[in-house]
Amino acid sequence: MKSIGLGLLHLTLLTMLIACGKENESGKKDSWNYNNPYTSPYGVNYTNINSPYSYGNLKVADVMNQNPCRSSTGQFNNQRIQIQIPLTQFPTVIPAGDIYVGVTSYGDVAVLAGQATGQPPLFVGYMCQRSFAPNGQGQLLGVKIGSYSRCSFKPITAATVMFPGGATAEFRWMDGGSSQGTRFPAPLCL
Repeated sequence: MKSIGLGLLHLTLLTMLIACGKENESGKKDSWNYNNPYTSPYGVNYTNINSPYSYGNLKVADVMNQNPCRSSTGQFNNQRIQIQIPLTQFPTVIPAGDIYVGVTSYGDVAVLAGQATGQPPLFVGYMCQRSFAPNGQGQLLGVKIGSYSRCSFKPITAATVMFPGGATAEFRWMDGGSSQGTRFPAPLCL
C-alpha cells in the first residue's frame, strides 16, 4: 500500500515538473493582450508637428514639448513624423473625442483617439527621427490602455511600434517621466 502511494506521489511530482517547466506557456491567457499587427507606411518628411489633440486646456503639443526627441548623440530636437493607424479590431470602445496618451524615453508621443460612432479608434504616433528607419513599413503591436494615471491624460500603458529591421519604440504611460529623465510638470502630471 505504501509503495503504491509513494509511486503515485512520484508520478504526480514528475507531472508537475514537466507541466511547470520554464518554457511551458500552457494556461497563458492570450485574451488579455491585444497583439494584432497593423502596417503603416512611414514617410521621410520629418517636420515640427503640432498635434490637434487636447483634453480640456491641455494639448498633446505640450507633452511633445516636455518630451523632446533624443538623437543617438544625446541631443534633443523635435523633428517628428506622424503615423496614423486605425485599430479596426481593438477590443475596447473609445468614445469620440476621448484620447489616451503614451510616450517613449526616446521622445516619441502617441495618441489613441476615439473617432465618430462606427469608426475604429485611431493610433497617432508622433515618431522621432531615426537614422535606421528613414522609410519603409512598420507594425503596431500590443496596444493597451489604462484608466488611472497621476497625469492629466488617460494613459496608453503599452504599445510597440516595430521599425523595419526589428528595432522598436516602446510606449508607456507618462507617469514614468519624460525623455529628459524628469517628471512631466504640472498641470500635465501631479
